[in-house]
Amino acid sequence: MKKLLTTLMVLAAFFSGATAFAQEQEQEQEPMQVKPYKVYCEIIATPKFFSNKTTVELDFGQYSGFWTADRQLVDEEGNTISFNSALDAANYMARRGWDLEEVFVVQEMSKGDSGTARYHWVLSKLVTDDSQITEGLRTKGMK
Repeated sequence: MKKLLTTLMVLAAFFSGATAFAQEQEQEQEPMQVKPYKVYCEIIATPKFFSNKTTVELDFGQYSGFWTADRQLVDEEGNTISFNSALDAANYMARRGWDLEEVFVVQEMSKGDSGTARYHWVLSKLVTDDSQITEGLRTKGMK
């Protein structure tokens, strides 16, 4: 009777260890799931002087040189993309997965004039890797 109980206990310990090992192996084979996180972008739109078009700059929080033209959107050939309005630019970004968070206007005053309105559109997007932030987008300053 003692031999039977001892044998059953040894078998039970063996099978529980084998089950734990199998579960551990399954967990190691599953890829790590990265939790998506929100990133932000700002569209800064300025109406062009004597034109019905709008100059658009993108700010991803990236380093930008002295010239803000480094942040202008360009196509595959490096030509500046022209937009009809800030809303046109927001729609362009929406097609690339960006969502509108907030809009505000800053009136930049110069001595002796009524100032220039600059429209700021704050957008967000869920990503799992920082390389996805500028996916499908290119600015003059990007290498």
